[in-house]
Amino acid sequence: MKNIFAPLVSALFPDRCAYCGVPIASGSLACEKCMDSLPRIKGEICPKCGREKENCSCKKAEMYFERLAAPFYFSGVVRTGIHAFKFRKSPDNYRAYSSETAKTVRERFGGVNFDYITEVPMTAKSTKDRGYNQCALLAKGIAEELGIEYKAGILKKIYETEKQHGLSYYLRKGNLTGVFDVADAESVKDKTVLLCDDISTTGETLNECSKMLWLYGAKEIYCVTTALTKSKLTEKQNDN
Repeated sequence: MKNIFAPLVSALFPDRCAYCGVPIASGSLACEKCMDSLPRIKGEICPKCGREKENCSCKKAEMYFERLAAPFYFSGVVRTGIHAFKFRKSPDNYRAYSSETAKTVRERFGGVNFDYITEVPMTAKSTKDRGYNQCALLAKGIAEELGIEYKAGILKKIYETEKQHGLSYYLRKGNLTGVFDVADAESVKDKTVLLCDDISTTGETLNECSKMLWLYGAKEIYCVTTALTKSKLTEKQNDN
């Protein structure tokens, strides 16, 4: 039987744009204005750090992951939307971000056969306080879009650290040493893993997680994140 209350529910609780929050047509993920202004990463892209060549930040540094990719720079409506997603209790916004991020995986990691996708972990306390791990939501959404397996909790965060955005570049590196570990060693050995985060600046969080996967015998690690900061590394940049 058709739900006669559906129009009323839709009017009272409309779908909202994942970037700016304005009401949108039912079933949509974003408004046209935001879709036209998304800060997409395009053109000639560095395969290692995922940025356009003129914004490359990796300087050919050795990383434990093979490649990093992202659809957007962390600016404009993407910055606004991800802040709401992470800090303003808007978990449903993951659908828009995972859809765009999955497209990027197809474009830039085409031909790679992933055994599964997993997420950058949070501590149990942080997950409880927020109510969800936004990276886990993204990873599950990407898995559904790509038709690959999602494995939760492969990595674990052992203890809380100082927020990365409050530290200099050099302190960030030491801030994450020993923070992560592999929770399920048997699921890592000889696997090609897609590791998901929401935002990355220096890549240190992804690299530290990748290091642990590598130490436990992962064959290859590829990283994907919804947004990357655009500027080259400075001590005043914000991280995850």
